[in-house]
Amino acid sequence: MGSVRIGIDIGGTFTDVTVLDAESGKVSIGKVPSHRGDPGTALIDAVVCGLEVAGCDPADVDLLVHGTTIVTNAVLEDKLPASSLITTEGFRDVLEIGRHFRPDMYDLQQDKAAPIVPRHRRFEVRERTSSKGEVLVSPLREEFASVLESIRASDVEAVAVCFLNSFANPANEELIKDWLSEALPDHYVAASFDVCREMREYERMSTVALNAAAMPLVARYLGEIAPRVREVLPNAYTLIMQSNGGSLTIQAAKSYPARLITSGPAGGALAVQRMSRATKYPNLLGVDMGGTSTDISFIQKGELRMTTEAEVANRPIKLPMIEINTIGAGAGSIAWLDSAKGLHVGPHSAGSDPGPVAYGKGGTDPTVTDANLVLGRLLPERFASGRIQLDIEASKRAILKKIGEPLGMTLEEAAAGIVQVANSNMERAVRVSSAERGDDPRNITLVAFGGAGPMHAAALAEAAGMPTVLIPENPGVFSALGLVMSDIRHDFVQTRVLSGAEITAEQLAPIYEEMMAQAARALEEDGLPEDRRAYFLTGDVRYSGQAYEVNVPLSEGEVSAAGIEAMIERFHEQHLMLFAHNHPSRRVEFVSARLTAIGTMSAPAILPSEVKSGAVSPKLHHPVYFSELGDYADTPVYDRQDFYPGFESKGPAIVEQIDTTTVIHPGQPFTVDPYGNILISIGSGSDAR
Repeated sequence: MGSVRIGIDIGGTFTDVTVLDAESGKVSIGKVPSHRGDPGTALIDAVVCGLEVAGCDPADVDLLVHGTTIVTNAVLEDKLPASSLITTEGFRDVLEIGRHFRPDMYDLQQDKAAPIVPRHRRFEVRERTSSKGEVLVSPLREEFASVLESIRASDVEAVAVCFLNSFANPANEELIKDWLSEALPDHYVAASFDVCREMREYERMSTVALNAAAMPLVARYLGEIAPRVREVLPNAYTLIMQSNGGSLTIQAAKSYPARLITSGPAGGALAVQRMSRATKYPNLLGVDMGGTSTDISFIQKGELRMTTEAEVANRPIKLPMIEINTIGAGAGSIAWLDSAKGLHVGPHSAGSDPGPVAYGKGGTDPTVTDANLVLGRLLPERFASGRIQLDIEASKRAILKKIGEPLGMTLEEAAAGIVQVANSNMERAVRVSSAERGDDPRNITLVAFGGAGPMHAAALAEAAGMPTVLIPENPGVFSALGLVMSDIRHDFVQTRVLSGAEITAEQLAPIYEEMMAQAARALEEDGLPEDRRAYFLTGDVRYSGQAYEVNVPLSEGEVSAAGIEAMIERFHEQHLMLFAHNHPSRRVEFVSARLTAIGTMSAPAILPSEVKSGAVSPKLHHPVYFSELGDYADTPVYDRQDFYPGFESKGPAIVEQIDTTTVIHPGQPFTVDPYGNILISIGSGSDAR
C-alpha cells in the first residue's frame, strides 16, 4: 500500500486537483469544471480525475486535503442559515452598532451591512462578569426559560452565545451553552469562549455569530461529502484547509466553520512560502488569478504575513488567518461599459456556467479570456492541451458589439483595453499588499499562478516595479499543491491585560499552561502522536495608550523572566519595522496570549528538476498582439514540458502547458531555474519599452 496525497481546491470556475506520491515526490495534476451550487460533485469529479491522471490505486490514497469557499460564498451572497444570538442584558445591539469606521468615508449614501443576526432574533440574559473575570451576576435558569421558548418558536438552526468579558471568565457562557444543548439538541450552538477568547466585544460577537450561522451549512456539506469520499477513497483521511495555513479534521471544521473563510486561497499562500524556502528569493508576492477572482499574498523573509483583523462583506472576523487580498478580477471577469461609456472589468464573473463567450455555452458578455484569445495569447485549438475548443469568432463578435463599436475602437484596441483594465485592477491590489505597506517592490519577486496568472504576470510586474516574475512548474494547480503540503493547525488565544511590572512569568505561565493543555487535547483528538506535535507561543503587546497590538513570539517558547524580556525587546524592534518609530522607554502592555499547535504531516521537500540538455524548438509561430508594440508580433509558441533547468531565451514567447499559458513580452529575457520554475526578467533586464 502506497502513500499518496490528494489536494483539491474548488474555485468559482474550475476545480483543481494535485496528486502527490509522498515517497517518490511525483506530482500529477488535473482540472475539472466547478458546479455552481454543487461543490460536492465538483470535489468527487476532481478526485476521479486525479486518480486517472496519476494512474494510482484509490486504496493507496491516505490523505485528502480540501480547500473550499462554501462559507465565504454564503457570507458574500447573504445565504447563511437563520440563527439567534444570546448576549448580556443591555448589549443586544452591539452587533448592529459596530465601530465608527466607514467603508468609504466620503460616500454619504452608503448603507451598512445588515448584521448576521437581525434584532428580533437577538436575546438578552441578566448576567455580568467583570473585566478581571469575577462573576458578578450568574444567569438564572427560570429567567432563561423565556429565551429558550422564543428560540424554539423561531425558525433558526443555530445559536451564538457572547457575553461581556467572557474572555476573562467563561463560566456564564459555559452554563448557557449547556442549557441550550440540553433543551435544544437539534440546534447548533457556538459560544465565544470556544471560538474567539479575546477582548473587543464587537469583533468577538461578529465572529461567533458568523461561526454559529455557518455551522448548519458546513455540517450538511461535510456530512454529504464524507460518505462520497469514502466510496472513491476508502483509506483516505480527510482534512479541510483553514484560513491560518493549517488544516482541520472534519469534526473540527463542523465546530469552527469561521476558520474556513479563506480556505482555498490559503493553499496558494502556503505553496508560495514553500517556494520561498526552497529558492533564493526570500520576499515573494503570490498572485493567484483564477477564473473568478485574484488572491494576493505576501511572503516576507520566508514567513507568511498573518492577521487577526479581517473582514468578509464588511463583517469582522477576529481569528488568525493568512493576510490575503482578494479582488474580483479573474479570467472570467466580464467587461462592461457604464452609462458614461467607461470601461470596467469585473467584479461580476461568467464563472464556469455559462463561462466566457468562447466556451460556446451560452455566454454573451465578453470576458478577459475572450480578450486574451482575440489578442492571440490563447490558441483556440490548443486550449487546455486541446481538450476544450474555443470559438474565437464568437469572442470577436462579442467584444466588437459590447465594447469596440460603442467606444469607436478596433477589435484589437478593445481587447487590449480589457486586458489593461484587468491588469490595472490587479496592480492596485498588488500595491496595497506591497508598496503601500512600506515594502520596496524592487526587492520582491512576483510569483504568478492560477489558471490565468502567468498570462498577465509579466505586464503586471513591470507596472508594479518588480524585477522578476517566477512561474512555478504547475501554476494552474499551485494552490492545490499547497493543500497537500499543509500541516494540521489549531490556534488558541486568551486575553489578559497586564501593564509594566505586572508582565511576569508568574502571571503568564498559568495562561500558557492552560492553552497548552487545550492544544494537546486537540492534537490528540486529531490522532497525532507526540513526536508530530509542535507548539509556538506568542503574545500581543502594545504601548500604554495604544488601541491595537503587535503580535511577537515568546523567545524560545519559554515563559520565564528572560523569555518575557526578549519578547518585549522584539516588540520594540517589530514596532520600528512596522511603523518607523518605537519608544523603548515607554510603558508596555501585554494584552493577549496566543498559542499555535501544529500537527506535522511530513510533507516532502521541493526537489530540483531533472537536468537535460539540447535545443528547445517552438512548436509553431503565432501572431500575438502586444500593446507596447501597437501591433502583432510573430511569436514562438513553446511546450513547457520541453524546458529544462538552464534553458534561456528572450520574449516575445508563449509557453503552453496543460494547466495554463504563460505570456512573455517582447525583449524580456527568461530562463529556467534548477527547480523548473520560469524566471522572467523585468525592468532594467527588459527592453520592452
